Order: sequence, then C-alpha cells, then structure tokens
Amino acid sequence: MSRKAALPRLAVLASVLRMMRFLMSGLILLGAAGPALADGLPAREPGLWQSTSTVMGPDGQPLANAMNVVTVSCVDALTDQKFFLSNQSACSNLAVYGKGGSYKIEGSCIQSGKTSVIHETLDYADSKDVTLTAKLGAMTVHSQLQWQGMCPDGMQPGDEGDIENGTFVKADNINDQANQ
Repeated sequence: MSRKAALPRLAVLASVLRMMRFLMSGLILLGAAGPALADGLPAREPGLWQSTSTVMGPDGQPLANAMNVVTVSCVDALTDQKFFLSNQSACSNLAVYGKGGSYKIEGSCIQSGKTSVIHETLDYADSKDVTLTAKLGAMTVHSQLQWQGMCPDGMQPGDEGDIENGTFVKADNINDQANQ
C-alpha cells in the first residue's frame, strides 16, 4: 500500500483508537495475573497487545469503518494505565466492582460537552486474553484483547497502530501531548 493510500486508513484508525480510548476511560485493561493496580485491577502483561473491536451505533449496527477494527499497542508498566486513563479528567464518579475474572466499571463522562453514563465490563479468559464491552450513551464497543508477545522492533511503549505486511504502522502514541 502506498503512503498516500495509507493516510486515509491511518486517519480512520486514529479516530477509532481515540473513540475506543474515550469509551474505555477509567479502565485499565489487564491480565488476570500480575500486581494489582491502585484501584484493584491487575496489570496487563507487558508487550504487544492486539485488539479487535467493533463500535456499535444507537441503532445497534456497526458504525462505518468501525467493524472488526484490528489495532495493536505496545504496553509496558509505565504506559499500561495511561492507555485507559488518558481521558480520566473527562470522567467522574467511576466505581470498580468485581474480582477474579470479571469486573464492572460505572460512572459518568463528558463527551462533546454532554454528560454520558458509562457502563463497562471486563471478562478475563486468562492473563493474556480479555473481552471488553463498554457502553457510553448510545454507543457500544466490543473488543477482544490478546497479548501477542514482545513489541516488534521500531515500536515504542505507548505506540498504537496496526501491522501491515509484517511492519508496524504508527497511528498514535499515548504519551503524545494531544493524549494528555
């Protein structure tokens, strides 16, 4: 794929990543093993995580360009929480319930100047396989997150994007100023 042809795909990918990050505000996606984080959720396994996500609109149908979107992220101990707390300032009254392999997160978030109630469920098959369902207002995201191993060469902790022809293509990095 040419660089010019990849730009619209990267723009869609970056947009879906931002939407998913907002929908998952207040979450820390994790593995069932590892040290517990401040709010009681376990830490994710460091390395490359692949997420296959579908964002559903108010009519229950997938949004255009948001069905089975595959993204990857490089996670280390310092960026793990950041991926899912980057919009923490947009959310309040977040409550975490659960233990073992199932958690629920509830609260309210501001999106486009409007307050929306958020309901999220995390189900862990094991420490490297997590299913997420998040509802924010009329939008719902379903994601299957799976640990893939070590991050490939050229990928830094915090990087997000996709893999094309065996090469990482960066769409964003959680540490970029725009994501703070």
